[in-house]
Order: sequence, then C-alpha cells, then structure tokens
Amino acid sequence: MTLPQKALASASEQCDRLNKVLHKSTTKQVKSDDETQVAKATAHAWFNNCRPVVVTAVGDGQLKGLDDQYRTLIAASGRATLRSRYFAIIKQTKNLLSQVQVDQALALALAADHTRPQHATADDAPDFSLLVPDAKMQTILVNRWQECVKCVTVGAPLSAVVMMGGMLEGLLLARVNQLKDKSPVFKAANAPKDKAGNPLKLNEWGLKNYLDVAHELAWISRTTKDVGEVVRDYRNYIHPQKEYSHGVSISADDARTLWEIAKSVARQVLKP
Repeated sequence: MTLPQKALASASEQCDRLNKVLHKSTTKQVKSDDETQVAKATAHAWFNNCRPVVVTAVGDGQLKGLDDQYRTLIAASGRATLRSRYFAIIKQTKNLLSQVQVDQALALALAADHTRPQHATADDAPDFSLLVPDAKMQTILVNRWQECVKCVTVGAPLSAVVMMGGMLEGLLLARVNQLKDKSPVFKAANAPKDKAGNPLKLNEWGLKNYLDVAHELAWISRTTKDVGEVVRDYRNYIHPQKEYSHGVSISADDARTLWEIAKSVARQVLKP
C-alpha cells in the first residue's frame, strides 16, 4: 500500500471512529464537548496529516469535494448541529474518500510500465495447461477469458469487469491447487482467518486475499498485486447501491484499461 493509500485508509478509519462515537448517544442534537472535539479532530487530521500526503498523488482539484465536507464538519462542531446531519456528512465524506481511493489505485495501475495500455496486448487466451492439468477446467478458463473479450468488445463494461475478477480468482485458486503441499498458503500472514485465528477455507477467500497471499509467496510482484486490486475495486460496483452512492459508472474506456491490467496479472500468475 502506497503512502497516499495509507493516508486515505486512515482518514476513512477516523470517520468510522467519529461515527461510532456519535452513535453512543441518542440526543437529537450534538452538544457535548466530547463529541464535538472528536468531530473537530477528525477534520483537522485530514487537513494536517492525510491531505498533504494524498494531494501529492491526485492533485488539489480532486480533493475539493472532500475539503468542503471536512470544512462542513468543522462548522457543524461549532454549533448544536442535528445528529442526523453529522451522519450525512460522514457518509458523504466516506463515499468521496472511497472514490479517491479507487481513482488513485487506477492511476497507480496506469503508471506501471507493464500495464500501461498505450497499445492493446493480444486478446488470445494463454496456455492454461501450464497451470491447470485438467482439460475441462482449461476449457472453462478459456471460455471465461473469451467472455471477458466479448464484454469489452461489445461495450458491456460492468459485466466485463465482473468477469475479469472471477477469472483472476479462478487462476489464483488453480495456482494454489497446483501445490502438493498447500500449508504455505494457509500459513501465510495474509491468509484470511476466522475469529479464532484459524485460516478460512479457500471457498471463503476473496480476490484481495488471493492477491495478498500470491504476493507474499512471490508468485506476483508488489505492483501486480496493487494493480490487481484495481480490478477488485471496480468489480465491487456490481452492487447498484455502491454505484449510486459513489456516483461512479464504469465506461468502455475503463473496461479496456482494466482488461489490460487483468491480462497482465493473469500472465504473471501463469509464469512457472
């Protein structure tokens, strides 16, 4: 995770803390010093600590909406503001932070030389037999690859990105299943665990888990892991409410860019 990504994550966590503090009381208005001080601290942490780091990656223009929300938060803390108003400010701030996180991740992907889509790479499906000995699974993966191409080509960007995420999960799972001894996978520090600290079964893993462990085991580079997470982030817009609340829609150009990223990740996973 880059420094700007860490700063954005920290700002989001601070919003969560403020939200938690405000939910401890049921009064209609927020008047207590304890609550208003946390609100002010949340805003000042953005301007003093997080923003100076984030702006180096995205520029001032992209942060205007966030700056306005944090200024609104400071103004609210100076008077007896409705609690519901605070919750609305926090929600909008979180949405804007999430959007900047996704945009920054995509910018990171475009900056990586091996994923820069200046010239489209070949859409021919790779030789999946390098990773998967089972002929039936090879056919499935080829079909998934070709369906990604079709979705990108016919202008179905959201469907394309959903297919990309599923294909990458399938490839990473195949890489795991190729191992005779899978213990390093489950012992990895980034392997997802339950509340008791036991590793989750593979069918409970998400794309982020696979990417994190693949990087930890040196199957993919750090840059490949980071850009792979861009596909994961955009794939999450399959949920209509998330698209609505973030005000984000995936364009045909976005899908073409993300397809170059997905192909790059896939080909690195397939390397022996």
